[in-house]
Amino acid sequence: MTFDLRDAQARILALNSEELPFIYDPTPDGIVAHWRYADQRWLGFIGAGMFSAEYELRVELHPEDGEWEFHEQSSSSKTTLGVGGLSTKRTWQSGPQKSFSFGRSVAPISQSTDRDGTTTGQFMGYEFTTDEVKQPVIDTLTAAGWKPRKGFFGKLFGG
Repeated sequence: MTFDLRDAQARILALNSEELPFIYDPTPDGIVAHWRYADQRWLGFIGAGMFSAEYELRVELHPEDGEWEFHEQSSSSKTTLGVGGLSTKRTWQSGPQKSFSFGRSVAPISQSTDRDGTTTGQFMGYEFTTDEVKQPVIDTLTAAGWKPRKGFFGKLFGG
């Protein structure tokens, strides 16, 4: 049985909403969701800093067998300037991810951009979970008869 790629894309694109902090966009072979879930700047009594983090989910659809495959990436960057000097840290991860992040901080002056927009004041923070992006896609594709693509060992052992 062959599944309709455009129909699956339309079902996922219908999930887009003004209330979501990310958006699903079509790609030639599926969908991509991109979420910049932390964008913060602060100024303290003895230092300053910036932090940003983002997550990307690529959904590759295989209409010939009605299967989907997830490809995930995340990255973050933190820069601080204080008494000890300048410090920068960057991380990048690719592959299956299940994560939840939560951050709250206080600074004399801060600016934070998150799902509710940009706020300026003394408090900053963010919340993030991969399930918030992935689960609606899984539910939508499953309801349309699609299945997750099995990896090598799943095919080998029938899992």
